[in-house]
Amino acid sequence: MKTRVIIADDHAIIREGLKNLLEKKGVDVIAIAKNGREAIALAITHRPDVVMMDISMPDLNGVEATAAIRREVPNTKVIALSMHSSKKIIDKMFASGASGYILKESAFDELFDAIQEVNKGNFYLTPSIARMYVDSQGNMYKGIDDIPRSNEISKKERQVLQLVAEGERTRDIAEKLGVSIKTIETHRRNIMKKLSIFSIAGLTKFAIKEGIVSLE
Repeated sequence: MKTRVIIADDHAIIREGLKNLLEKKGVDVIAIAKNGREAIALAITHRPDVVMMDISMPDLNGVEATAAIRREVPNTKVIALSMHSSKKIIDKMFASGASGYILKESAFDELFDAIQEVNKGNFYLTPSIARMYVDSQGNMYKGIDDIPRSNEISKKERQVLQLVAEGERTRDIAEKLGVSIKTIETHRRNIMKKLSIFSIAGLTKFAIKEGIVSLE
């Protein structure tokens, strides 16, 4: 039986390239998403074996989308695709429930192997970053459950922060999240208070630094 995969990436060239590669390997690419919200909806509808998840996407990033997919479709595995090799960002993806992490520069060479590994219940890391998680004997420093989580702001606040940092207006954010403008304003005040950042420019800089949004 073919492995069923959804690809989530906001770059059309990458989406099509990955799709062509996987189909040549006999993988069934059942859907393609352009952002995190589409990825969640498609995963719930199709219940794939694996979602290939870009991290830096508009509207809802890969970290938040991964957490939602793992919550709603727990049997679906997620493999992160990213240009980022920062341990902080990698930790966040695994803390959100990802089973693999591949750098985009090596994605075509490793993709099929990564899918096979996570389907077996294993974790997969691009070799160039795997050394950050193992000791000299090749043992993991810590289990996935011990990976640091960012508890400064809530998941809902992180969603609001991403949209604020992407330049969305308060009214548009409220419509996207299905809440009132007053609720968004309250979230924004709470975010600023928790982070001790009191300007949109400062929040944007923080979101970029934390990998919540990207300059890509």
